[in-house]
Amino acid sequence: MAKKKKNKDGVKIEFLSKLRLQEKAFEDKLDMIMDGVKDENILVLEEALTPQEKTQLIEKSMEECDEDFPGIEFSGFDARENWIEKILGTITGKPQKNGLLIVGSSDVMEKVEEDKDAISMIAKLE
Repeated sequence: MAKKKKNKDGVKIEFLSKLRLQEKAFEDKLDMIMDGVKDENILVLEEALTPQEKTQLIEKSMEECDEDFPGIEFSGFDARENWIEKILGTITGKPQKNGLLIVGSSDVMEKVEEDKDAISMIAKLE
């Protein structure tokens, strides 16, 4: 596999809306995340992942690690649901996954700090 040329202008950040993410099956969403991260982009998702989805993301990243792809870093927080969202999630069988998730390659995301409802990050430019 040929080593990808780094973008010397900076880091591309992609913001993905909840509506765009809800349209996709989880496997498609996982592939989209991995493709973006492998292209050395930072993805900001307007939805949180469940613990099981986070585990699958980590597993897929570990399977694809090699000398050109060091793996992923991610950080996020879950927004609090109001009682209406909880009821709708129970009725429809699709719980709301409100929150924010930032995903990037380990060699791009240098420092991530989290609070219960805030995230800050420093991206490496090489």
